[in-house]
Amino acid sequence: MFKAIKFAFVFLLSLQFATSHAQDKTIDSIKVVFKNRNVPDTTKMRILEALKRKHYTQNQPNYYYLNDWVGKLANSNLQSKNIAIREKAIVSLANYYSGLANQSYDKGEIDKSIPHLDKVIALYQSIKNEPEVNNARVNKATYLARINEYEKATSLLFAALKYYEKNPKGHNFQMGLANSTLAMIYARQGKPEKSIELYKKSIGYYDAATNRTQQENDYSKAITNGSIATTYYQLRKLAEASEYYDKALALAKKIGDTELQKGLIGQIGQLKMAEGKLDEAEKIFTDILSAPADMRATAHANLSIGRIYFKKKDFGKAIQYSEKALELATKAKAIDLQEMASTQVFNVSKASENYKRALEVREFNYKLKDSSKMEASKNALAQQQLKYDFEKKELQQKMLQQKKLEALKIEAAEEKAAQVSKNKLEKQQLQYDFEKRQLSEKLAQGKKLLAVKLESQKKTATIKLDSEKKQAAQKSMLIGLSGVLLLLILGGIFYYRNSRQKQSIATLERNQIKQKLLITQMNPHFIFNSVQNIRNLINNHQNNDAVKYLDQFSVLTRQILENSNENYISLEEEVAMTQNYLSIQQLLYNHKFDFSIFVQDDIETDSTFLPPMLTQPFIENAIKHGLSNKDANGKIEAKFFLESGKLFFEVTDNGKGFDASKTFSNHKSLAMTITKERLVGYTKNQDFVVQTHNIKDQDENVVGAKVSFEIPYIYEN
Repeated sequence: MFKAIKFAFVFLLSLQFATSHAQDKTIDSIKVVFKNRNVPDTTKMRILEALKRKHYTQNQPNYYYLNDWVGKLANSNLQSKNIAIREKAIVSLANYYSGLANQSYDKGEIDKSIPHLDKVIALYQSIKNEPEVNNARVNKATYLARINEYEKATSLLFAALKYYEKNPKGHNFQMGLANSTLAMIYARQGKPEKSIELYKKSIGYYDAATNRTQQENDYSKAITNGSIATTYYQLRKLAEASEYYDKALALAKKIGDTELQKGLIGQIGQLKMAEGKLDEAEKIFTDILSAPADMRATAHANLSIGRIYFKKKDFGKAIQYSEKALELATKAKAIDLQEMASTQVFNVSKASENYKRALEVREFNYKLKDSSKMEASKNALAQQQLKYDFEKKELQQKMLQQKKLEALKIEAAEEKAAQVSKNKLEKQQLQYDFEKRQLSEKLAQGKKLLAVKLESQKKTATIKLDSEKKQAAQKSMLIGLSGVLLLLILGGIFYYRNSRQKQSIATLERNQIKQKLLITQMNPHFIFNSVQNIRNLINNHQNNDAVKYLDQFSVLTRQILENSNENYISLEEEVAMTQNYLSIQQLLYNHKFDFSIFVQDDIETDSTFLPPMLTQPFIENAIKHGLSNKDANGKIEAKFFLESGKLFFEVTDNGKGFDASKTFSNHKSLAMTITKERLVGYTKNQDFVVQTHNIKDQDENVVGAKVSFEIPYIYEN
């Protein structure tokens, strides 16, 4: 046995240094080893996995051939009575499905990759391999992001990153991949600066990775540097883009990946176009076409040359290369390239006044973007031509009207100038006559006012003297009365404010006591079931599980008791308590469901305060009622997010949904009734409503339920 194992490892080392052109010799050597019954299956699987890693970026046919062997060998050992062999077979089978996902992606069938990755996750979950479960979730997220399923992708990524942050050892490569995928999502959502930050962060993780070969790390860094360059290109920071394209190309040459080199050279050609160096760009793309390349790369090169000729106003050659690009992209089933090529054919056709072809290709473009809007696309295309004709006629009419208006304006301006001159003269004459008459009237009035003023001053002096005597007598009396009145007013104000303050304090204390009583009303069934489950685990001698369950239950109980004395707790504490509660429920329901908790990035969890235990009843209802039809593969997603300055909570499940014939209130638990009373007490809103929705697929089948409501909160810096 030892000799057989030694032989196998010598064989493996010899293949590590084999050249890519010796494919037949490599395969024949593999067959020799696998016919040797003295070589353990576990050793054979290790050989295949090592060979797969070697051929990952060098020889795709070899990679997929080896992957098929991995699947066959893993399936044959899946029912082994030896636990160690069976677990290794499960790991190899998971790697096999990962290979199928890569193969579907290479064929342009990304949507078919997702089911393969779901199988990978399920296989690792079956052997409770948490690190690989999270690694598989990151891989799935990268595929989801490529088909614009950003919400699902980010949920998986943040869940995995939280695990890696708690268990950082040995996960640098996957952390790099997770950050790189997040960067791609930010770039597509119009946040290039954040995207570049995360791309650079991921390169640091790849540099620190030790659980992958140097070739895999260099390949990932090449892709990431290329993505940084592309993002800088989109920001029109061409110098920075050129720097990172050079870094990416150097790494691609280092690992000998010719296809990646061609892709990067194509991107450099695009950069040259942006810099106005059209001849240099044309030479780059012509060289790409002259060398053997896959259909996608050839399509991209034709597309770029077509764009160059379009910029040079050579529409004949522009349409020739653009049409060729569209043909190749269609054969390769490359949707993104089809969209770009069809758009370019439309622009060239329109510029060369070939409106018939422009309308045809625009219709094709719309079909690519949304097949469900096919009929609307046809109308839109027809309207495009009509709009063009209408706008052309409208422009002509506007130009004619503009000329008429300008002539009328000149004529009106001349008439206005003459009238203004005449009016100005008449106005000056009227103003002179008015001012002359006004001056004469003021002189006559001045004489009369002077005589009246002298008489009035005499009378005023006499009256003032008499008034001062009376005021002196009244003043002393008013001072005394004012003092007494002031004392009475101050005393009344003090008594009123004191009474109101006592009343407010009493009301506040009553409300606080009521809130604490409401918080402490835990579901007795949950407590009873938890204690019963711990008891069963102990009776079944599952002491480790019992201890874990008891630890989580005691922590949750302590959190609830501590928070019952608080009117507000931080969102960070609420999330921690929710996490613990879901973990206990997961154990209680024998792992029939997975869960995730998402908090929006821009929410400061340590500075945001909310009433405690508002979310628990709704999560409990989702598990109890929503997943009642599932024995496995259930999903619970809890989400805290801001919208228009308001804090919302949302819980979704993939269960049977809400019965359309029943209202939400029919399923209210005591805890949910209590929670609504608490929310009404905090918000003073008697019309508080919990929003409920069924989640449906494309065929209008109910595949889950969603519950959301607004949470009153306090933000403190």
